[in-house]
Amino acid sequence: MTSTIRALAEVILQNIDALEADCARRGVEAPSMKEPFKPGSEFSLNDADVQKASTVIVAAAQQLINTVQPPQVNLVMTAYSTTLAGAIRVAAEFHIADILSEAGPAGLHVKDICSICKADPVKIGQVLRFLASAWIFQEVKPDVYSNNRNSSIMVKGLSVKELHESPETKYSKPEGSTAALLGIIGDETIKGASYLYETLSDPKTAFSGEANEAPLCKALNTDLSCWQLYEQPEQQERQHRFGVAMQGISRLEPIEVTTKGFDWSGLKKDAVVVDVGGGIGSFSLALAKEHPQVKFVVQDRGPVVEDGLERAKVFFPEGVDSGRLSFQEHNFFESEPIKNADVYMLKFIIHDWSNKYSHIILKRLREAAAPHSRLIIVDKIIPYICPPSEVNEDVSVPGVWKPELPEPIVNMSGGIIYPHLSSVVMMLWCNGQERTIGDFNELLAEAGWKLEQVHQHDAFGQNSSQIIAVPI
Repeated sequence: MTSTIRALAEVILQNIDALEADCARRGVEAPSMKEPFKPGSEFSLNDADVQKASTVIVAAAQQLINTVQPPQVNLVMTAYSTTLAGAIRVAAEFHIADILSEAGPAGLHVKDICSICKADPVKIGQVLRFLASAWIFQEVKPDVYSNNRNSSIMVKGLSVKELHESPETKYSKPEGSTAALLGIIGDETIKGASYLYETLSDPKTAFSGEANEAPLCKALNTDLSCWQLYEQPEQQERQHRFGVAMQGISRLEPIEVTTKGFDWSGLKKDAVVVDVGGGIGSFSLALAKEHPQVKFVVQDRGPVVEDGLERAKVFFPEGVDSGRLSFQEHNFFESEPIKNADVYMLKFIIHDWSNKYSHIILKRLREAAAPHSRLIIVDKIIPYICPPSEVNEDVSVPGVWKPELPEPIVNMSGGIIYPHLSSVVMMLWCNGQERTIGDFNELLAEAGWKLEQVHQHDAFGQNSSQIIAVPI
């Protein structure tokens, strides 16, 4: 009888064939951890077979590691991951990847690195060796470090001289968004995580859905929500870093992923689509260009829609002049001013809020909706981790993908923790959450909507989905 560990190893080897075939088809070598990352060197994850093989390999490898290592090691090392996030932030803030990028493949001694970044080589040496042990940077000789595949994506696209002489510009290039996100993880997210237990055990906050009673607010000793805090003058650097990081995250998911699904072309001429909380209107702008028969109204806070209108005048002036794309100041907790719209959209809104406030948002739209109106929520649908056979069929909805992994893999996350991590991060920041299909079904029903259909792009919650509902 084949052991579980051997079966896992065989699953890995079987699926490597698909990845090697992908490389051969594109005429490239398999990625090397020793080399800095180059766009195009990753596997073709837009290919369904390659994506599936990659997911299976990661899931099997992680189960194999967790089976082979003692559980004490697994649990303790996972708990220490906050230390790793702090070390990554040190490397990003001291521009170490940028310094090593200029040094080239031969690398640089830690003393020389620290003479440039003005830090203690004894302390930075410990940080770098810790990171190298976690496959971030590589130690090419004793105390000599160079970039590798993982560390190289911290490079910000500016020279080290520019970074030191004008630190306020460090996130000005598109490449800087990764460093901005890593800074947030090593700052606000770690601080919020350190107060997670205190918040969940304090009778005042344990059952609270208030955004200003989230763990991060407790950590920063503020009565403001994180969104209100960021508007304070002394928080300008954090606010700017957050904005850059979110732009970077949005680029990881092409806008085509979020626009595909619902039959926009089936909407009648002059149909009205209300983009509730639509920010500067990027989503509506992309849709308006593809579907000229539809009118889009972007709603958000005053300063945001003012910025969006100015941007739209530059990037889509014909849409603004024709009235096909317009902007309106609106607070989505108040009554929706546009009644009987054909479509109401909520992109990346519901996951910011607890059920209490999500219910209010959805209820306001239900009050404004006509029988023909449709509600489209664009958010992640996170999967259950239990076997698909155990999922209650009562929450079965057309379009939902169920995770499928070969035996003996038992964790149906597919080794992809990001969607579930994202849910806890939303709780840390603002008492929000990502939701399962069952969560959406219940939340919508309580607000007067029936979950009708979803459009998913993967079964593991890596990408956003379109959740479509109709008035009850």
